Amino acid sequence: MLLSASRSEPSSFRSSAERSWISPTVNKEGVVKITQGGVEAKFKVLIVDRDSMSGDLLANALIHDKRCQAATIQSSELIPALSNSVIDLVVISAEAQSDVGDGFDLASLVGRSHPNVSIVVLLNLTTHESVIKAFRSGARGVFSRQQSMNEFFDCVEHVRKGYIWAGKQETNSLVEAFKSIPTFNMVSARDSPTLTARELQVVHCAARGKTNRAIAKELSLSEHTVQNYLFRAFEKLGVSSRVELLFYLTFQGQHSSLSKVHSVEAVQSGD
Repeated sequence: MLLSASRSEPSSFRSSAERSWISPTVNKEGVVKITQGGVEAKFKVLIVDRDSMSGDLLANALIHDKRCQAATIQSSELIPALSNSVIDLVVISAEAQSDVGDGFDLASLVGRSHPNVSIVVLLNLTTHESVIKAFRSGARGVFSRQQSMNEFFDCVEHVRKGYIWAGKQETNSLVEAFKSIPTFNMVSARDSPTLTARELQVVHCAARGKTNRAIAKELSLSEHTVQNYLFRAFEKLGVSSRVELLFYLTFQGQHSSLSKVHSVEAVQSGD
């Protein structure tokens, strides 16, 4: 698992080149069909933004620069589309509105109903609260509109490969916010609970950014069993998500009773 903060690039997030937009087709069964002129796409992305113009900008950029299939979609169509189509990643604006609430609420719903779909939350303004809320909603990447388009590409590439991504400002906010969360039950190294051998294996894999499906395949378990092991390990460690696991292992270091689990490396490019 990698927490990456990227160096700012001169290009602006708000600048755009003229690119042909390819609209998605959603049939009555909710299946999304997005094609790109015969070019084989590497992955598929759906974008729920605050407005169609902003979403189109991101989709066009991904199609042009990453050679992927990308399309904007209404918030009300997202869950049906994910249920009937193979989508690798969704980008959700925190400002998007849906039947379940704002973009954070929609991301939480996606995370619960489609845990194998990676999520990037798009923030209009970065604050400690918004960064934490984004990751708690299930995001594996948090991207600010103040960042460059090149950083957006970097975010998408890392998240779709299973890493956690945040910009430099978001990373700093995340570290500071986690230090101050009163409900985060950080256990001292000498009091760290003992995990079973299988729980250690599952936590080890999760800390390296592997999905439940990948962990299940590697350990010859069912995804349901992997999920149960993670829940039990999280309860013992006093964490509630993979992101909190990341910080637990980082803060505990390799001298705790979890020394068999690799510490997660936080990387800040350009420092």
